[in-house]
Amino acid sequence: MQPLRCNNPDCTLQEGGRCARIAEFPDPLADCIDLVRDLTVASVDVPTPAAPTAPWSGRHLASQDAEHLLWHSSARLVAVLGPYNAGKTSLLTSFFLQLANGQGNAFPYRFASSRTLHGFRELMDRANQWSGSTEADIVLHTTVGAEELQPRSFLHVGLRPKSPQDNRHIDMLLSDLPGEWVKAWTGHVDEAARQRMAFIQRCDAFIIVADAYALTSPGGARTDSETSLLVRRVIDFVKERKSRHPLALVLSKFDRVIQSVEPPPPEQRTERNAWGALGKRLHRTWAALDDAQQAGLPVSVFPVSSFPYRMAEGQPIGIMEPFIFIMHHADRRERWNSLQIPIAEGIRGFAMMCHWRDDS
Repeated sequence: MQPLRCNNPDCTLQEGGRCARIAEFPDPLADCIDLVRDLTVASVDVPTPAAPTAPWSGRHLASQDAEHLLWHSSARLVAVLGPYNAGKTSLLTSFFLQLANGQGNAFPYRFASSRTLHGFRELMDRANQWSGSTEADIVLHTTVGAEELQPRSFLHVGLRPKSPQDNRHIDMLLSDLPGEWVKAWTGHVDEAARQRMAFIQRCDAFIIVADAYALTSPGGARTDSETSLLVRRVIDFVKERKSRHPLALVLSKFDRVIQSVEPPPPEQRTERNAWGALGKRLHRTWAALDDAQQAGLPVSVFPVSSFPYRMAEGQPIGIMEPFIFIMHHADRRERWNSLQIPIAEGIRGFAMMCHWRDDS
């Protein structure tokens, strides 16, 4: 729209916003014959205001976003670690599906929110397209991107306790790292690896994922060695911090070995001999788990299959159990009841409050 120009020399519309013939017309701006549009001035396009956006992208959170949550809330940070192709991202995707669908079973929380909902949606869409072939990837591998300074490495789930008497909202952060970064951290740790894994200092629990099928296949000794080194790296960290964080070993893709390996009952899962042929393949890893128990860490082992079938054809197996285990220990601190402090009636101020309450 071009600006208005008045042909009346006495008009002060432009200077003061008042029409000189205001008394003659009910609506001077619409009726005054002296007002014309100044066509010599180019029209100005007023930009449409942008829609309000959230301060996060909806995909994986960067380290600074995770740090903000950890600083401003009672968050639980869980390190999900494992070699390349161990099944870490599939485990997280399946966990979110179970939780969001209300299939948490004995998990003491229900789904409340997610700041990485779009990231989970992309993973679920990819998993939904999976053909069921063991040769095809179920979800995309977490890759080493160009964001070296601020890598987006965390998925977020907001939780509400199932108990109606507990009104907390707990932020749960789950690391989703490339296997290459985890390998660099377990080997010769350089400064870059140390910076990328700095979040370990704040972790409340550890989930280490090992491919059960790879362990029982030729070359399984390599997977055993990589997993044992990872367990020992966690032990060193825990000893340094003098903490007792829970450690869950997840044997992923267990549906591919179920014909030859029968999982033991829960009370025997920390016994190597109870796992048969798979226990023999976990020679170094089991020695590391024994050292973890001696260091005082709560340790357990879980057979898991994140996607034993296509999403439309079946349910995951054992997904919630490692998360139930780690959250049980992460929340083992007793919640104290609110203090009820008696206030004497004679205290000045309190008496005034009582009078005000009675009068109102």
